Amino acid sequence: MPILIAIIVFGLVVLVHEVGHFVAARRAGILVTEFAIGMGPKLFGFRRGETLYTIRVLPLGGFCLMYNDDVDPLDRGDSLADDALEDIDNSNIEDPFEDLMEDISDAHDVSFNSKTVSQRMSVMFAGSFMNFILAFILFSIVAWTSGFATTTLMHVSPQSPAEAAGLAAGDRITSLNGSRIFLWNDIEFAINTGYGRPIDVGFVRDGQHYSVNVTPTMVGERYMVGIRPEVRVGVFVQPPPGFYRAGIGESVVVGFMRIGFFIRATIVGLVQVITAQISADQMAGPLGIVNMIGGEYQAAVAIAEEAQLSTALMILTVVITMANFAALISANLGVLNLLPIPGLDGGRIIFLVLEAIRRKPLPPEREGMVHLAGFVLLLVLIVFLTYQDIMNLLF
Repeated sequence: MPILIAIIVFGLVVLVHEVGHFVAARRAGILVTEFAIGMGPKLFGFRRGETLYTIRVLPLGGFCLMYNDDVDPLDRGDSLADDALEDIDNSNIEDPFEDLMEDISDAHDVSFNSKTVSQRMSVMFAGSFMNFILAFILFSIVAWTSGFATTTLMHVSPQSPAEAAGLAAGDRITSLNGSRIFLWNDIEFAINTGYGRPIDVGFVRDGQHYSVNVTPTMVGERYMVGIRPEVRVGVFVQPPPGFYRAGIGESVVVGFMRIGFFIRATIVGLVQVITAQISADQMAGPLGIVNMIGGEYQAAVAIAEEAQLSTALMILTVVITMANFAALISANLGVLNLLPIPGLDGGRIIFLVLEAIRRKPLPPEREGMVHLAGFVLLLVLIVFLTYQDIMNLLF
């Protein structure tokens, strides 16, 4: 079951990403020759209009192949065209592009490279944009249905760093180290990634603004300051005395703010990887993510069973948990795809920026070689992370 759920989660995130590319390409008048979910050999497919839709063996990605995209790092154009024609031959269907090309005076008009730089950039950006939209929708739904923590303090532990600094129950934290915050996630992140360094905490008490320095202390294996937040409970839960339900408006705001938080958190994590603040065994590859999804699923089931929830509520608990994980993956995928790395959408955007500056494109064969090199490096990284996942699972 965890593996099936992982495939569904990955499939949803990838589908939304590729739909973004597909819709943007079609709106720009670009011919999409194949829309694929998965990588590797084709399992099955069908043709609708001028596009071949396929499902491929490895559920770890996908692609939206556009006509005359000369810098495809995998050089998939000929092979996919052959696949399409083979499907047509086997099913006695006419050439999928024949009728289309008869209606177009110049086939160049529907090619990717015939479009303006801004149109091509919008196509490249659209995949990540759709991932952010999906994450926003899912985060908002999760906040509304399962509740969320606010930045107002419900409890300050006696003799804790927070009490020593002067914080008290009812204070609403508004900034950390001079940066405005809106989520409890920001507070946890600052404590966990500060490694015990003092934190400048801005807060509001009785309408007045104050600022104090709080130094986290190590408790067990985590840094803590001794505070607990007020929470909003989900819409399906009867609020205990002193608690309130999450409102739709609040939940939408939280969903939007979580997008910004996870974008920042992903970038900080990447910087920590580059600067060796995070070791290789702390990174997760495809198997590690599947294992995490399985762990989240089992934890959700265990909590539902312990609470003796009905079957309907147990299913709802699992769905909400997986939706939250899908939102996290979608936000991360959106950020990672925009990194200026050859082979990714961000790498393609960088080349388009250079084209706009030079007012002429770079030679397609050179750009294709750069993207191919980047794609190979990404494959090497995936293999390395998969090896790390296996080692972490075995030992």
